[in-house]
Amino acid sequence: MIKLEEITSLPKFSDQLENKLLYSNHSEDISISYKSTYTIKFVIDGLKNYNYDNRDIKVEKNQYLILNNDSLITTEAKKDTKGISLFLSLKLIDDIFHFQTNEKKSIKFLEILQKNSNQNIYFLLKEIAYLYENNQIALIQQIDDLFIKISELIVQEQISIDTNFSNLKIIKHDTKRELYKLIMDAKEYLNDNFKEKITLDIISKDIGISKYYLHRLFREINKNTPLDYLTIIRLEHAKNKLKSTKETIFEIAINCGFDNTAYFSNSFKKYTGFTPSKFRRLY
Repeated sequence: MIKLEEITSLPKFSDQLENKLLYSNHSEDISISYKSTYTIKFVIDGLKNYNYDNRDIKVEKNQYLILNNDSLITTEAKKDTKGISLFLSLKLIDDIFHFQTNEKKSIKFLEILQKNSNQNIYFLLKEIAYLYENNQIALIQQIDDLFIKISELIVQEQISIDTNFSNLKIIKHDTKRELYKLIMDAKEYLNDNFKEKITLDIISKDIGISKYYLHRLFREINKNTPLDYLTIIRLEHAKNKLKSTKETIFEIAINCGFDNTAYFSNSFKKYTGFTPSKFRRLY
């Protein structure tokens, strides 16, 4: 059973080495240090500052941070900041990792600030936060399932990252973290600007690396190119619009970044197996 805990003022929380969901809604400015297990930090409102391993990271609204086991963390937050922390026990993460890989070692996460680059993790965090604030009965009924789902997704993501960096013959953890951060920055840029006309030149200038290196690194880590990833983002937004709005096919195409309806329709059919019109009729 996953433990639920809530803090509103200066934290006096219990052991952070167990499986637990901690909700925080600070009634005053706080600063506290503690030792933690594997942890996901998700900010609902406001801004939190985390210091660990001689690094300072700011986590803003709708961003999340994943921390390794055995971390000594200092957390600072202003009054009215809200967030959730998922503390994932060493045993839980080791069990998932061993089941996925048959390896007996422990996994080391890349501690990278993220927004919604992994949308499955992001949406689960949003769901947990929503249920905590609006329907705790439903949360209590679902928390074990949600907790395990998100733990599995995080481990699977880290295994994939390690595999892809192994193919690049990159071993050093700090090097992986810096390169992976570049790719996360590129993905965030694409998610935030999918409606605009985007080229490799534009992305590379925003990220600060050559377009050739960006293209190779992005493909090795994500198994698709930046522009293929951009098309997927646009098509996913188009799917949601077809299901939930009355916008015309032309309006959806333009609002999702496509130049014309013919290209949009062809891309959509390749991606879903349906034309946009037929897909809309399904819903």
